[in-house]
Amino acid sequence: MNDPGDTTPFQQKTPPVPAPVPNQFCDLVMKGGITSGIVYPLAAAKLSERFVFKNVGGTSTGAIAAAATAAAELARERGGFDRLKELPAFLSGPAPDKKGSNLFAFFQPQPGTARLFRVSIAGLGGGGAAAVRMLWASLLAYPAAALLGVLLPSVFLACAATNARGIFLALCVVLGIPAFLLGLVTGLAAGLTRDAVQALPENLYGLCSGITDNFRTADNERPPNPANRSKPLTYWLTEYLNSFVSRTAADIPLTFGELWGTRDPQAPRQVNLEMMTTCLTHGRPYRLPFRDDDDVREAGLFYFHPDEFRRLFPESIVRWMLEHPAAIADPTTEHGKRAVELRARVAQHGLHPLPAPADLPVAVAVRMSLSFPVLLSAVPLHAIDWSRQQKGEIVPERCWFSDGGVCSNFPIHFFDAPLPRWPTLSIDLVEKPLGTEPETLMQPEMVGSNQAGIRENWNRFEWTEELARPDGTGGVPVLVQREKSSFAKLLGFAGAFIQTMQNWTDSTQSRLPGYRDRIAHVGLTPDEGGLNLNMPPERIDALTKRGGAAAEEFIARFGSPPELGQKMDWANHRWLRMRSWLAAFEVMLRRVERTCAEPQAGDTDYESWIRETSPNTDAPSYPWAGPTQHELAVKTIHTLRGLIEEWQATECSAATKAPRPRPELRPRAQI
Repeated sequence: MNDPGDTTPFQQKTPPVPAPVPNQFCDLVMKGGITSGIVYPLAAAKLSERFVFKNVGGTSTGAIAAAATAAAELARERGGFDRLKELPAFLSGPAPDKKGSNLFAFFQPQPGTARLFRVSIAGLGGGGAAAVRMLWASLLAYPAAALLGVLLPSVFLACAATNARGIFLALCVVLGIPAFLLGLVTGLAAGLTRDAVQALPENLYGLCSGITDNFRTADNERPPNPANRSKPLTYWLTEYLNSFVSRTAADIPLTFGELWGTRDPQAPRQVNLEMMTTCLTHGRPYRLPFRDDDDVREAGLFYFHPDEFRRLFPESIVRWMLEHPAAIADPTTEHGKRAVELRARVAQHGLHPLPAPADLPVAVAVRMSLSFPVLLSAVPLHAIDWSRQQKGEIVPERCWFSDGGVCSNFPIHFFDAPLPRWPTLSIDLVEKPLGTEPETLMQPEMVGSNQAGIRENWNRFEWTEELARPDGTGGVPVLVQREKSSFAKLLGFAGAFIQTMQNWTDSTQSRLPGYRDRIAHVGLTPDEGGLNLNMPPERIDALTKRGGAAAEEFIARFGSPPELGQKMDWANHRWLRMRSWLAAFEVMLRRVERTCAEPQAGDTDYESWIRETSPNTDAPSYPWAGPTQHELAVKTIHTLRGLIEEWQATECSAATKAPRPRPELRPRAQI
């Protein structure tokens, strides 16, 4: 079996022994978390032994794992999941240049951001020495700024040492040393700030673009010295995903259509892959791939500039996207002619339409979901703000796409249905205190009863917590809380704001019945996952095994016959969802009935209004498509009102004894 980092296509040395394909389906959703994603490969591989993946999704690093899982499902009969199992060992292995692990080597800064990157990674691992490491790295990176900052204090101290005596000399030293330190910090801060202000915007608002010059151009698709040159993140990602379909990074990229097994976005899909990204320009999340159907038409909104994409992706991807623009449905119609004209005018700005959803490279979507703020460059697309166009001019503007976790780091709503056909399994990553026993971390947390999991999460940003043994040698560890400094509290307060804005939707959704029982919470201590880019192999191995343990819990709960006394199983999950949905549906019907029965003075009630606006009668807007649609609309609202009348006649409610908290059915824009 090839190493997951090889540049050669995926070919097994010996053909795999075909394992029987499971007869159960499942969906899988994975949370973002940068290096925390190391939890997922073994989890997905173990789940594949019992389930066939129909829908896979995630955010940020969860998007990488989701894409790899979908590709492995596509290559199931050729040992795809065997290859997925090997990924953690590759990530924890030494990089070709021997400077850390392969995982750490993915993050390679551009020349303009190299100094900022070196200072930033000096603080990895935290601890009391982090500030000292960052100060030393800053001195090495910005010696001129440091010298400039201490110039005047040094002159002052030198003059004092030469001319002052006694108490006056002591006073000069007392004043001069703090001034020296203040000048040093000020000079370094000025150097860092200057680099950040200039280099980050020039590098698309990130320290690392995900690719380097050696892996960017068409003439250099294969690095000149692959034996000792580490691969940057996006190049490796393209190569790794391509390997599942026996292609290299220089070949055509793996596309969503290949995973679907069809080019029709409306047709049933063999493997469906979705992920979140965040458009900072529009202030909202988008689901990838962009949709282009009767309900949501987003793919045609955006264009890309080849030169900008060459800074982020291998040439093979840029070339593919240029050669596969989305087709215009019918260029002979009036709408089609306008679309052709628009493309021609946009092309004057060097912009090209995105491929159709089926032709979008998977690596592009993953990279758009993975744009962790500051660490990785944002991805620019272009769109037209039609409210700003004047005198027939068309001026496309950049739309910046960043990490999907900005809006939804744990998209548990993916693949949701009122009544599920198969389980949607979700892996959450939760922080545990330092000192938590390995045995405790190894066991994922899943609710053990229908009533569990309702309590609120707590973000104690004023305290640090760790588990410690009271006597220092033995005994049961106890939770020790220590109050933070005032400055640390302020930072924690700001961080709590960000976390709340980022996670409130996911957190509230996770508490619902029929959701909380399908989440495995995998524990991570502060020195695991997250931005700990250079974790040692043994720590990566431990995280991998925790993912495997989560898969075993899922299999025991949803993929096996229930054990004696086991109630948290698939049958119970289906029952929870059915009871919860009925209660919410009844509440919605009661509101519909009240609105229909008690219209505002002067308004026609909705049922009568629908009857009156026949296809031959002018409606205020959006007229009926024909008699059949009109007849079914009349029948639908009449039937719904009849249903709630039956509930009310019995003086009974579907919500009685239904699980809590109760969900709410309400209109929401599709994402």
